[in-house]
Amino acid sequence: MHRLLKRQLRKTGLSLDHPPDKVQWKQFLENISQNYQQADDDRYLLERSLQISSDEMQALFRTQKASTEGRFQALLNAIPDLVFMLDEQGKYIEIIAGDETDLFLPLSELKNKYLHDIMPRSEADTFLEMISRAIKDNTLQLTKYQMQVQSGSRVFEGRVVPTGLKVHEYHTVLFLARDITELDQTHEQLEHIATHDALTDLPNRVMMHERLQQAISRAVRHKSRAALMLMDLDHFKNINDSLGHSIGDSVLSEISQRLQKVSRVEDSVFRLGGDEFILLIEDLDGSENAARIAAHILKIFKDPIRTNNMELEVTGSIGITMIPEDGEDSESLLRQADNAMYAAKEAGRNSYHFYTEELGKRSHALLSLETRLRKAILNNELELHYQPQFSLRNDELIGLEALVRWPNADPQHRSPEVFIGIAEMSGLIETLGSWVMRQACLQGQDWLTRQLDFGRIAINLSSRQLNNPGLAEEVKTIMEETGMQGHRLELEMTETMVVHHGSTVQTNLEAFHSMGIQLAIDDFGTGHSSLINLKRFPLNRLKIDRSFVDGLGEDANDEVITSASIALARQLGYEVVAEGVETENQADFLKQQNCDFAQGYLFARPMPAEAVEKFIPALKKN
Repeated sequence: MHRLLKRQLRKTGLSLDHPPDKVQWKQFLENISQNYQQADDDRYLLERSLQISSDEMQALFRTQKASTEGRFQALLNAIPDLVFMLDEQGKYIEIIAGDETDLFLPLSELKNKYLHDIMPRSEADTFLEMISRAIKDNTLQLTKYQMQVQSGSRVFEGRVVPTGLKVHEYHTVLFLARDITELDQTHEQLEHIATHDALTDLPNRVMMHERLQQAISRAVRHKSRAALMLMDLDHFKNINDSLGHSIGDSVLSEISQRLQKVSRVEDSVFRLGGDEFILLIEDLDGSENAARIAAHILKIFKDPIRTNNMELEVTGSIGITMIPEDGEDSESLLRQADNAMYAAKEAGRNSYHFYTEELGKRSHALLSLETRLRKAILNNELELHYQPQFSLRNDELIGLEALVRWPNADPQHRSPEVFIGIAEMSGLIETLGSWVMRQACLQGQDWLTRQLDFGRIAINLSSRQLNNPGLAEEVKTIMEETGMQGHRLELEMTETMVVHHGSTVQTNLEAFHSMGIQLAIDDFGTGHSSLINLKRFPLNRLKIDRSFVDGLGEDANDEVITSASIALARQLGYEVVAEGVETENQADFLKQQNCDFAQGYLFARPMPAEAVEKFIPALKKN
């Protein structure tokens, strides 16, 4: 801007040693206006400094018949800034343009006043330093400040532009001030939205990373200690699935308020997303202090949460990592707190657990196993084995249960309970479930093509699959691509997955029923049994868990439970399958109670597809 001013001064014939009078000011500004379109650098600098829009300037140029005085006034009116000339002592030499209500004093009173006359000394000194810097370095100086003016408290963006002119031997500057109060408020609102959670108004992940890094730096610099606590609500998914997301949101809002109430002023509470919260506790004496604070935080779950005329019992699990002894990297600390939180859940939930080196090694091992399992799925290294199911009335084969195996896994990971658990935790379970579904349908259709009648194939669904809105469409696509018919399939799920259902589960079950697919409740009696709720779904059969079958003929309680389960299921119109039948005594008891079907080692062990192809023809010969 100062180069432009000098250039225009030279064109006007003015000396740098003598300031222009009022008439010359008019000519000076007119020359800037007339040359506005002639040079790109002039246009850019004027727009940036005087903030005159191109449209406004074009409107001025279209006013060809306007008088010189009119054009000058129009130019001043087009400038949205306050424009002053001050000398290096902070004296107002000239008030060139501006809304009088945005001035500290009326125009008539402001001229020839000094900065120290109209504002606190500290603020005046700041402006004088900026003026001095602009004159000394011959550079544009920028600032943002808030002032109490006649129209109220306003926020301004100021530019100090050296003019190269002197008044009574004092150097002068132009001071351009733009009222950015509304813009500043909008910026603050946008920044708040970007750094805070919309539901709870807690700081979000973005701000958490920033504050965590600051806390790490302080702990290292001052040799102090801090704790990073990751809290996850226990079984929160059941609330969303069974009661709806609006109730879930009410729970999250209440939890956030309780966390803020029990936290110290100097502590920080964040919501990472979902049902995860972070607490950053600084200036601790040690881990014992952190443990006391964690125990205190868990007390927020003592009282039930009341929402929508309901009382909900909610608990949480907390993972704790200490700073700086457990690490000085934010990502590592978050990962450690997450590992510790899952350890708290495994220990029974509603508790806290500190990160340890053992947990770190275990986490690394699980990640390695997850990677190997992912590759095994992609490379078709898994296999399906099939366990036959028989009718207890006539000993006929009525179906096969598909069971996944990983033959190339390390011995300690070969058990389905191990690697399926890993798939559940890592989110691979849906990929694994899709693989099992497709392979079972391909195999079943191949057998049918070769006139090998197996009845139906039972396939287990995970909770993640059943709550996936796209599951029914995926199953339909697999059936169409493989040629498998719906009546040849049975999908099994646990009673907990169905009882704690959401609308997605209901929709999927109804879609499966419309495709002709059979539906069964697996491990019946081990979850939250609710036959009344189960009756609302299009189910076909219940599978009695082997933990009850084991005691038949020996444990009277198991016999009572099994008998009652069979009787209730039959009254509700369901067929009954008994799992884990291994002895003749167990089979005889089940027949006496009119159980429909059974599977277990007494009849046949799970076997690969090649063995099934020999097993079924052998049955027909016998």
